[in-house]
Parts: sequence; C-alpha cells; structure tokens
Amino acid sequence: MAQFFDRKKLFNISMLVLSVSILVYFCVSENGLFDLIKSSREFNKLWLMMAVVCHLLNILIDAYLIFRFANTTNRFYSFKNAFKSCMVGQFFSAITPGASGGQPMQIYAMSSQGLDPGHATSALVQKFLVYQSTLTIYGALTIFLKSYLFKGSAIHVMRGLSIFGFCSQAFVIVVVLFFSFNRNLTFRTINKAVKTLERLHLIKDSDKKIRDIEVQLEYFHVNNDRLYRNQTLVLETYVLTAIQITCMFVVPYCIYRAFHFRGANIFDMIASQAFVTMISSFTPLPGGSGAAEGGFLIFFGEFFTDKTIKPAVLLWRVITYFFTILISFPFSRIQKNSE
Repeated sequence: MAQFFDRKKLFNISMLVLSVSILVYFCVSENGLFDLIKSSREFNKLWLMMAVVCHLLNILIDAYLIFRFANTTNRFYSFKNAFKSCMVGQFFSAITPGASGGQPMQIYAMSSQGLDPGHATSALVQKFLVYQSTLTIYGALTIFLKSYLFKGSAIHVMRGLSIFGFCSQAFVIVVVLFFSFNRNLTFRTINKAVKTLERLHLIKDSDKKIRDIEVQLEYFHVNNDRLYRNQTLVLETYVLTAIQITCMFVVPYCIYRAFHFRGANIFDMIASQAFVTMISSFTPLPGGSGAAEGGFLIFFGEFFTDKTIKPAVLLWRVITYFFTILISFPFSRIQKNSE
C-alpha cells in the first residue's frame, strides 16, 4: 500500500480527479451540458461540422508533417505509418501532464515500424522546432497587434499568463536549437547525465550507454544539417504548420457561428484562441485542464453571451480534446513491425 501511494501516483491521481471535476462542472452547472442538449436543435449544424473539419485538418496536417520529416532520412516510411504515429502522439499528449508523453511514445511507435530511433527522434525534434517557432511567431504577433482588444482586471491577469506562456515557448525553442546544432555541448551534457544516473544506480554500464546514445545523436545532427540545407522543405513545412495552427484557432469562430452569432471579427477570435493556447501550454495538467477552460471563459466572454459561454466552452473541449482522445485511442496499442 505504501508503494501505491507514492508521490508520482498521488500526483497523477490528483490531476485526473481535477480534470474530471472540471468536466463534471461544465456538464451539471447552469447553462452546461443539459442546457446544451436542450438547445442542440437550434445549432447551425453546418458550422458545427466546420469546427470538426478544421480540427481533423489539424490532425491530418500533423500526420503529413511527420511523413515529410521522416522521409528526409527514410524514403520508405509511408504516410499510413506516419498517420498511426501521429495518432499515438495525439492520444498520449492528451492524457499526460503537459503533453509530456506524446513524443516519447511517437518515437517508440516509429521505431516499432522499422524507423531507426535516431532518425525518428531527429524527425520529431525538427517538426517540434518548426511547430514551436511558428506558434511563437503567431503568439508574438497576437500580443503586439491584438492585446488592446481585452480589458478588465481578469483579462490583465490572463494576458500576463499568456505572455509568460509565450516566453516559455520561446525559451524552449532557444534551448532545443542550441542543443540541436552544438554537438560538443550535447555530447558533454549527455555524458554527465548518464554518469550521474550510474552513480545513482539507475543504470548499468554507462560507457556502452553513452556510445549508443552518441551514435543516435550523430544521426540526429546529420539529419538536422540535411533538413536546413533543403530550403524548399523548410518553406513547405513552415507554411503547412501555419495552416495547421490556423485550423486549430478557427474552431472557436465556427462554434460562435454555430450559435447563430454574427459580427465578431474572425481575426479577433483567432487572437483570443492564441492567448488561450499560450496560457494552457505550460499548465501541468492533461490537456491543459483548468487553464484552457478558464482562459476560454475570459477571452471569449467578449463574444458569447452569459447563457452561451459555458456551452461554447464544452463544445470546444469536446471537439478539440475529448474527440481527439476518442479517435486516437484505437492507435494507443503499439505493435511491432506495423505496415
């Protein structure tokens, strides 16, 4: 019993309870799920379908980007396998705190499909760099061009949190870039980390482990150099990533129109979603629970009425979060040598 209630498991259980509690609140509170069901006939079904299509386009572009990056090192990696890896990443990112389980499970999935772990890691880190840098540029433009839209003390707090999220994303990019292109520092850091783990008796034969890691890191750095020499691929992936992020950010506008509302500027709503994303990006809860809903309530309260804001939050979370878990769950069981 003492082992079961260790800190890590207690933390995970607490995060799960909190996430479920937030969902339950939006289901049973006034203007929640029951009112949403009652008013479902009044929705504009076409705009609701557009919201779902935008989210699915985001996922499909994500899969295509994995395919493109993986094919810089392995011409035989199929789009079918890339789609499976994408769905694995979507599922484990959704259910783990801070989306921390997504990339490790994707690397495992791609390795099980026959892709070298070094190549898989290189492809995913390259994709991560393009995605994060595009998102950071998006965030910077939003902060500088659209901050004036939001007023009030609560907005000032949330805007401060969003700026903190933006700075966190920018810092991560700088660190990853530094390690991606500085071979000597990367090797020295890995060497010290592995030696420390051996002293703590967490691993054995550190020299062999270091040699194995150095081989994979060499693959990684060679593939990085190869990618950034291919200017056509760099341009293509940045454009596609910008489209992917825009698809994600347009979903709230589609929900807004589904309630038969008009008048809001689509770019203002995209800016609002950018703020919400920056806030939830550093929240250590699965799916950014709590920060995502709270951010949506505050930033989109300017566009929805008091009676429709909670149903709007619920619809947004169902489409962008719970629907993702539902469609990606069948891919969560990873098998060796899948085709």
